[in-house]
This record gives sequence, C-alpha cells and structure tokens, in this order.
Amino acid sequence: MTSRMPYGGSHSAPVRSPDRVPGQTEVLFVCHANQCRSPYAEAIAERLASGRPIRFHSGGLLSGGMPMPETGRRLGAALGYSFEEHRSRELDLGDVDGFDLILTAARDQAREIVAANPDLWPRVFTIKQFSRWLDDHRRPPRAIVGSWLDAAAADRDRRSLLGEDPDDDVADPLGMPESAWTTMVDELTAHLARIVDGLSPRRADQG
Repeated sequence: MTSRMPYGGSHSAPVRSPDRVPGQTEVLFVCHANQCRSPYAEAIAERLASGRPIRFHSGGLLSGGMPMPETGRRLGAALGYSFEEHRSRELDLGDVDGFDLILTAARDQAREIVAANPDLWPRVFTIKQFSRWLDDHRRPPRAIVGSWLDAAAADRDRRSLLGEDPDDDVADPLGMPESAWTTMVDELTAHLARIVDGLSPRRADQG
C-alpha cells in the first residue's frame, strides 16, 4: 500500500488505442482535462486490480501537458501514489476503438466520445453508471470484455447520457480544498472496487 508509482508519465503524447495483448482487458478513464479525476481513477484501479489481466489508461478532452494541481499531488503522496510526473494527455477521439471499455467521470465526456464514435456506444459509460450496470450483468467466463459489452450493453437507454446527474457524475475537485479531493477518492475507490471485481473476479486462492 505504500509503494509509489508515477501515473501519466512525463510526456503529453495523445492517448490512442493500445497495442492488444491476448487475454488482457484494456480500460480507458476519461475526464475533462486529465488533471484530476481520470488520473486518480487510473491509479486507484491499478492498485485494486494488482495481479489481474487488466490494463488501465487515462486521458482528457482538452490539450495536454498540464500537471495535476498541488492539492491532488499532496493527497496522492499521502495515499501512496505519485503524481509528480503526471502531465495531462489529450484523448485522440479518432483512435479509441481499441479499448474494451471507456469510463468517463461525467455524462458530458461520455456524450462527446459517443458523438464522435457512435459505434462505441455499448462500451462507453460513466464510472458510476457502469458500477451499477454490473449489478445486473455478469461477464461470462473467458469472454472478451469489449465483445461482451457490444452484445450485452447495446440496448441501453441513450437518454442516460443526457444532462448532468450527481448519481452518474464524479464531481471535479479542480480548484477545491483537499476535502473535495478526499471525497472524490473515496467515491472512485468504492465504485472501482466493484468494477474491477466485475471485470475480473478474484479467485479464491488470491484472498
């Protein structure tokens, strides 16, 4: 719990579809600027999924190159994450079809991704939406996550991305005091724990 790893790297190259690794699930987190919510989601998910065949990425909808605010970096250090080298990265909306699952911090980011890539609708949720959706949908053993979602999530109500809703959106802590960042971390951790287990249930011998 105390190991510290950098998230986001030291460059701001656009985030594009990853090179596929057989048996590995590729998950992308997206927020507005990739300065707060999505890098934290990536870091938290990586910790929760340690040892499981899931790889996480993060990006934003704005131009990249910006560091995480000091408040977020300071809290991250206290929690065992290092965001000192993080620089925001812009998502290449023309090259995201290689991800199995795209999870956004809020509905507005999901709308923008789906508007640019209508065929990706079954794979795009907000973090909170997907956490709830998994309550009623279990991934079949050995099913490729992207292919499973293409079939199982295609008939979702598209109105679920309209407007804003605190039940679906993780509040942006940018410019807010540390308490807002702590609330974000707690919220992300609760939902991502459910998501990680839904994507790759822990075996009995893993504890």
